[in-house]
Amino acid sequence: MISIIKDIIDVAKALFGLKDSLAKANKQKRDEMADYFQAVSVCLKATYEKLSEDEVPHGHCAELGEYALSLPKVLDGFIEEDKALELSNRLERSHSVEGLWVEFNTNPSKKNQLQSIAEASGIFLALSNSVRAGYKPD
Repeated sequence: MISIIKDIIDVAKALFGLKDSLAKANKQKRDEMADYFQAVSVCLKATYEKLSEDEVPHGHCAELGEYALSLPKVLDGFIEEDKALELSNRLERSHSVEGLWVEFNTNPSKKNQLQSIAEASGIFLALSNSVRAGYKPD
């Protein structure tokens, strides 16, 4: 798998694994986190759509990079700082999504990996909705 895509999907899954913990925050913090996760989802969805149409996703590198830099603040108090920085660094490394256009056009056989960006977008959206709803014990 292309490392950019692998990092994006791994970060999405790691954060989704924290959903129950994040959903225990107070309503204001849950809403802030949910808005953040939804914004990441929208960015990834737009990136997927552009790449699917064989267009360069201009501006999405910078946007995803900013979300990566904000991640430790979003997670502050919910996970260890080292883990938050690790996830932030992985997302930051994967922010150059515009480069995927070159990758796919140089090696079209790799374009089948594109659906993983859509999957990550869906995971971030599900995380947003779960966190916004709050923790509901079984």
